[in-house]
Amino acid sequence: MEFEMPQYNFNEKPPSSSKLPLIILVARLITIVCIVVSIIVLRSNKVTLDNGAILEYDYYNSYRYMFAIMVAGIIYNTLHIPFAVYYLVAKKHLIKHKSFHNFQFYGDKITFGIIATAAGASLGATVDLQKIVYTENNSKFDYFLGLMYIPNAFLVAAFVSSGISSVLSSLSLNKSE
Repeated sequence: MEFEMPQYNFNEKPPSSSKLPLIILVARLITIVCIVVSIIVLRSNKVTLDNGAILEYDYYNSYRYMFAIMVAGIIYNTLHIPFAVYYLVAKKHLIKHKSFHNFQFYGDKITFGIIATAAGASLGATVDLQKIVYTENNSKFDYFLGLMYIPNAFLVAAFVSSGISSVLSSLSLNKSE
């Protein structure tokens, strides 16, 4: 029984020298998907109270702020998807100008920060509102607020993936100098 030793060509470059373009694209896609799921749950969470009033996210300012930030996060990350795809395929940036890298760097930092504030505001509002003992419709308020943890969790996941994008844009800015 003989085994053949594999032959390696040590002069050949590995097929993918860097996983950075893939990680950038995946981080942006995860951010978008998490925000979309969060918006779907946020918009569909409605409770009809005994007096006929409908309780939904826009009744509370924190949740309205969360919704506005999520829309901004989707727009920003969607605009950067084509650049990330090109970087993944071509292994070089579509726009090599330093101003674009600065825009991406600061845009990622701002997006990361506002997603963090939206996640914190909505989670804080949910926790505080659950501490209140409502005289009427207590179970309906609890149901509404219990479901609000789902978009909060997805927004925290979007915050983490946006943080990854933010760090990677820092690396990209550093390489472009």
